[in-house]
Amino acid sequence: MDLPQYLQGLSFRFVEPGQKRTLASGVAAALMGLRVPLDGLNTRLPFDRSDMRRKLRRTRLGAAGRPLAIRAILNRGVAHLSEREAFVAFGLGNGDALLAAIAGNREKLCIGVQECAPHELGDAFLRRFDELANGECHFIEASFRRCVARLENRPIGLCFVSANSHEPIAERLSDCEPHLAENAYLLIDNGNCARTRQTALEFVAASRNQYRVLMDARSAETCALTWGRGLFVIQLLGRNAVGRSVTGHGTSPVLVPAA
Repeated sequence: MDLPQYLQGLSFRFVEPGQKRTLASGVAAALMGLRVPLDGLNTRLPFDRSDMRRKLRRTRLGAAGRPLAIRAILNRGVAHLSEREAFVAFGLGNGDALLAAIAGNREKLCIGVQECAPHELGDAFLRRFDELANGECHFIEASFRRCVARLENRPIGLCFVSANSHEPIAERLSDCEPHLAENAYLLIDNGNCARTRQTALEFVAASRNQYRVLMDARSAETCALTWGRGLFVIQLLGRNAVGRSVTGHGTSPVLVPAA
């Protein structure tokens, strides 16, 4: 099962992404704050369910961490990278995206990029990273330039692009693009933000390469149990497959049904 199929197979039991807040969901959110993993109960995983849940145990950091669905997508995508491909988390936040990527993927090259001192990521993250990481394959770099040096000409097969606001997203996507493998996946965090989604679509339309949109997953107030901040997923279909028109605009992205 490849990543597009995995995306299509994810679903939710009790609380749906578009559901507005109710008393029950408010209680659920409070329990999530107490680290009761209700997102795990609410989420149906499509493949190797028990193994995935085991690998991802303790990879969510705090009530504001990314829910099971997003962590499972990251882990599955990294597990299916080819031997020469790498995973990059461009922007770590509280670090749970990188933890989800490396869990059980000891031989996959995974690099987190965070422009701050390691101790600023927090003791909980650093302890868990030390427990899960393989020092020969898993790294945290302070800049994307240092990340590229670490890649040593390996292409990026899966890239998670995140930021505290929409503003750095365009630059981060542009920085990543020259280093993407054929058929690489870009997972863009905070898909609930209309400006983030627009930035991603503008990047796709302006690129000389061809992409397709695989997922535009958004959630309402009950986000802790479903998609969190939301996730926008695109895939590179071919390099220079689409040239710019005389007006300077690229061809519109290929759209497929969202999971």
